[in-house]
Amino acid sequence: MDLRKLEIFASVAKHGGFSAAARELDMAQPAVSIAVQKLEAELGLCLIDRGSSTAWLTVEGQRLLAHADRVLADVAALQDDMHSLKGLLSGQVSIACPSMVATYHLPDLLGAFLRREPQLTASVTQLGTQDVEHRLRQGELELGVIAGKPQPDDAELGFLPLLKEKLCVALHPDHPLARRRFLRIQDLHGLPLLMYESGYYIRDLFLRSCEAEGIRPDVRMQTNFLPLLIAMAQQGVGATLGLRLMAEREQQLRFVPLSPALEVDLMLARRRNRKLSVANQAFYQWVSKRGGEG
Repeated sequence: MDLRKLEIFASVAKHGGFSAAARELDMAQPAVSIAVQKLEAELGLCLIDRGSSTAWLTVEGQRLLAHADRVLADVAALQDDMHSLKGLLSGQVSIACPSMVATYHLPDLLGAFLRREPQLTASVTQLGTQDVEHRLRQGELELGVIAGKPQPDDAELGFLPLLKEKLCVALHPDHPLARRRFLRIQDLHGLPLLMYESGYYIRDLFLRSCEAEGIRPDVRMQTNFLPLLIAMAQQGVGATLGLRLMAEREQQLRFVPLSPALEVDLMLARRRNRKLSVANQAFYQWVSKRGGEG
């Protein structure tokens, strides 16, 4: 059913005549009459009693008008909602990232954007960077933080560099290794470790380095719950791995960088061939202005 004919019919019913409806709709009176006739022919019903100077609705016309009012109101609400999204009057930024990024980097980044666009909301999902990348490539996510070396020729993903961080060993301040300026992988032999579960980039980066040096890590605990890793390290149960940006916030621990340095590149990624929601597109563009897209 043509919404325009429904709108014309509702106007005729509202004003009680074809001429008044034509003036409201800025149409010629014959065009209004033809539109209503076509609607009647489409439905196979007589909607308006034309026997008098006033266009009275038939019983069928009255029932249609009740439906028409609801449909046209819903369409108007839909148009208003889409217009508000286009103007960034509402919407939600949705992003997936690992807990370390969410805890120590995202508050400043996302917080600055939300203060700039107070009408927007945000939803943040915690996932390991490898899981984020997989879901982005599968089209299950629009935006996510991934780790690794930037690949400008990636056919599927576009990315914006966020930060480059060195991997550190986080120790209780009283641990003998905490006084070192740097640590080699060999220095960690026999050291109880508190680590992320599989699927986290820094875990796999560290384990590959251990394997290359013939070191078998003593993994005492595995969890993806960052506060638990920090708390256990503060109690001296073991050492954990973290990015250098954590050092300022977690002063109860001593962060010692590895040598040779293990660096982690973190990027905001999206699928190149997927259209983002209005809110996500605005956030992505805002981040882009702070750096450059690969």
